[in-house]
Amino acid sequence: MQLQHLNKKRLILIDLDGTTLMNDGVTIHPTTLTVLQKATMDGHKVCIITGRPYRASIRFYRQLGLDTLLNNFDGGHIHDPLKREFKRIVFSISYDVIIGIINHPNIIGKLDNLLIEHYDKAICWKKDATIENYFHLDNEIDDEYFIANPYELWRGPASNMALYLKDEKDKDTIFRALENYKNSVHAHIGAKSNDGKLMINITNKIVSKGFTAVILAQYYNVDIRDVIAFGDELNDQQMLEAVGYGVAMKNGNDALKTVARGITHLTNEEGGVGHYLEKLLAGEEV
Repeated sequence: MQLQHLNKKRLILIDLDGTTLMNDGVTIHPTTLTVLQKATMDGHKVCIITGRPYRASIRFYRQLGLDTLLNNFDGGHIHDPLKREFKRIVFSISYDVIIGIINHPNIIGKLDNLLIEHYDKAICWKKDATIENYFHLDNEIDDEYFIANPYELWRGPASNMALYLKDEKDKDTIFRALENYKNSVHAHIGAKSNDGKLMINITNKIVSKGFTAVILAQYYNVDIRDVIAFGDELNDQQMLEAVGYGVAMKNGNDALKTVARGITHLTNEEGGVGHYLEKLLAGEEV
């Protein structure tokens, strides 16, 4: 891959986990940090698009010195945390749909734990360290996080839901029940809890990083064909397919590599984003 028209200012979209961040989930490789900061100083726009909530991504936004839109929940929450010049967009699951799902007769008795969260609050039914770490529930003091009964206390819409099953054998039954809400939500298998309980993650149906990439390109007046994006997992696929320069990580999902236009030469642990982007912006063939 080689950039054309090097004088153009680019929109650069970066995933966090497995891409910009090293395997510890808290460190940006020095090469990646330096190159992204230089890209910003050179007039390019760098935007984070992550599945993480605000509370677990704002530290990296600040570390990179960004002033662009921040995109959480895979684009389910698009906002301007610094300048506040952009009207917050939140693609939510409605309260009626939430209540319908958690009280569905084929779901309600089959849950071991339940997490419901919006962009600035979260309720988890039972305390679980793995769930707290996975969803970064205690990273920001400005967010409200409670161990409480969501059936009794949750009010309003949500950005994300996680259903933890008592018995993995009930998976198909629950997915069939969720078909009743297929016009509103998307459901997929996620990470297991600390004691090995299977998790089904539920988000607004239209949320995707590809859709978010189009919104960001429009907002920053950049032709989508001139956008550069880096990702490592299947939730990055639509983003990499939407932009002109979609780059999969060397350590990324093999299926993602088949649709990407380029693949980094180094892993996230080795500063793959920084190494690749530096050469790309210099006009080198990579």
